[in-house]
Amino acid sequence: MEIQNKIASLLASLIICASFCAAQQPAFSAPQQSPAVAANHIQLVIEGKVINVHDGDTITVLDQDNKKFHIRLQGIDAPELKQEFGSVSQQNLSRLVLGKQVSIYWSKVDKYRRTVGTIMLDGHDVNIEQVKAGLAWHFKKYEDEQSPQDRITYAAAEQTARAAKLGLWQDANPTVPGDWRQAVKTQRWGPPPSAGTIIGNKNSLKYHRPDCAGYRDMAEKNRVFFKSVAEAEAAGYKRAGNCPAEIVTSAPNSTVGRQSPAASASSNRVPAPASARVPIKTTVQARPVQLSENETPAFAATGTIIGNKNSKVYHLPGCASYNRVSEKNQVKFATIAEAESAGYKLASNCSKNK
Repeated sequence: MEIQNKIASLLASLIICASFCAAQQPAFSAPQQSPAVAANHIQLVIEGKVINVHDGDTITVLDQDNKKFHIRLQGIDAPELKQEFGSVSQQNLSRLVLGKQVSIYWSKVDKYRRTVGTIMLDGHDVNIEQVKAGLAWHFKKYEDEQSPQDRITYAAAEQTARAAKLGLWQDANPTVPGDWRQAVKTQRWGPPPSAGTIIGNKNSLKYHRPDCAGYRDMAEKNRVFFKSVAEAEAAGYKRAGNCPAEIVTSAPNSTVGRQSPAASASSNRVPAPASARVPIKTTVQARPVQLSENETPAFAATGTIIGNKNSKVYHLPGCASYNRVSEKNQVKFATIAEAESAGYKLASNCSKNK
């Protein structure tokens, strides 16, 4: 009986000790994720070997499943291969990543089906290295897709390269790739067709009016010319998808086009058929251009001069890229002298003698 009492006492002591020791132990929380792992919740990652460097901002990666990914480097815009410093930019990127295992952090696929992302190699951002070397611009057109910190860092890297006149910044105002491509396209086209000429594409059987986005994009071998939309449609051509519907001018009481407020408010108005409803373009009157004494008298066009804050070039009304400068990059001038005094140069695909 005495032995049983001792055993019971010993067991009670052990229970008390276990409870006390557990209370004294520090609580262990679950291990926290590293920033890279946490980032995977909002960014996708491709890991693989770089097997091709197409130019200064485009590569091909082969992953472990032998699947190829065409990667467009986020946040930068490198010169085209045939542009000045284009091949140098490609060679620099090849030196950095060709044949190496990299991670691509991405969150977008562009209209060319390329994955847009950042190349990470040994924990370092490769994209910004192109900017630091003066072999790419910080792509401000898409800077909203970058993190706030990256926007600041990339912009600062460009300013540093510019101040040091590295790479493409040996020219104070290098031509941005978009303007260069447009100039090449304009040169390839040669003199424009007669005013009002409709251009058809023999391959797609689509036609473009002069105000359509793809008017100058078609290969020469596919071009066929018409004097009017009616002639093109009679030949079996249809309006191109990137071409807006024509504005229909009609009598004041017509159901198509503009209506008086009274007519719009009437609940008894019969709506026009869907086929007859045509969007109306609103044209904003631009400020007339005032020519100074030093400007070419042959330039007689009117309208606001549009400068590109990114490329520091300006476009005159009627020039090929006049309507292609993104709104956030636009700065407007009343005269050529005003634009040039602000440090802007005439776009290469534009002439004062238009």
